[in-house]
Amino acid sequence: MKLAFVGKGGSGKSTMSALFIKYLEQKGGASVLAIDADINMNLSGLLGAEPAQSSLLSRPEAAQAVRAHLKGSNKRIEEAGKFLPTTPPGLGSRLVLGADDEFLAGYVTEVSREPMINLLTVGTYEAGGIGETCYHSHLFVAENILSHTVCDEDFHVVCDMVAGTDAFAYSMHLQFDAIFLICEPSPESVEVCRLYRHLAREAGIGDLIHLVGNKIEDEGDLDYIRRSVGQEPVAWLPKLASLKRARQDGRPVSLDLLEENVVSVLADLERRALAPALADADRLEMLHELHMRLNDKQWVKSGYGDVSGQIDKDFVFPSRKELALA
Repeated sequence: MKLAFVGKGGSGKSTMSALFIKYLEQKGGASVLAIDADINMNLSGLLGAEPAQSSLLSRPEAAQAVRAHLKGSNKRIEEAGKFLPTTPPGLGSRLVLGADDEFLAGYVTEVSREPMINLLTVGTYEAGGIGETCYHSHLFVAENILSHTVCDEDFHVVCDMVAGTDAFAYSMHLQFDAIFLICEPSPESVEVCRLYRHLAREAGIGDLIHLVGNKIEDEGDLDYIRRSVGQEPVAWLPKLASLKRARQDGRPVSLDLLEENVVSVLADLERRALAPALADADRLEMLHELHMRLNDKQWVKSGYGDVSGQIDKDFVFPSRKELALA
């Protein structure tokens, strides 16, 4: 499964991402590739990990190397520099098949060895890019990795997404089996959630959105979210002083800080992510459509030329059984 946690900055999406990863760690069995796609890079601290500056994907040399690897022998892509955020996999592309991917080993931060949990961090602005770079361009490489990743019951991807509705800039919103929209009971948070749901419906992924209440203190908070967002939360978590104290003390999150019923909420979110409303083939077709729309943009024509030929209509994501026999 590939899943993401989204919401307004400060709603608790990074904390929820970390708690869910800790839940998968405690459950064991599957390996996990965690991705911090938030410009504020909070996931590493929540997990008790510290990525090296040299591992950040936003560095131009890292992004170029990742794209060159993913390109493989795919002749539809002229060179790694021709990757767009929507460039889809095709015949000859290299796919990410596990958290132990040999190439990504140079960019991950180890969170756990058994089960294997590795963290990829996109990164943030650097001093040399102030005033002349856009964070969305840093996300391109994360989109490329996600679109070239194949998950199954033994390998999961958990992404702490960029805050707000920035995921709709290009293809991030298309990359997941489930998107958990975290909503705290505040006017600012519910407004972001309303907009996110609207954009998701317009993008054809409305069924992938699962509203989750967070920092709930009483029934009035839940009722406020229901009325304001116009959707029933599939689950909710209480406001926990134990989590706040742990972070104030510089400690990572852990399931020991949670009440038993909160852990059951994480299990319910996993069940929902394991039953995606969108098949891989349908998601790939939607990625193709986005790619063609980008192909018509003037900045793409000027900088990349005609990239319509990057689409390989004959490509299908292989199953694990097929990969094992290859």
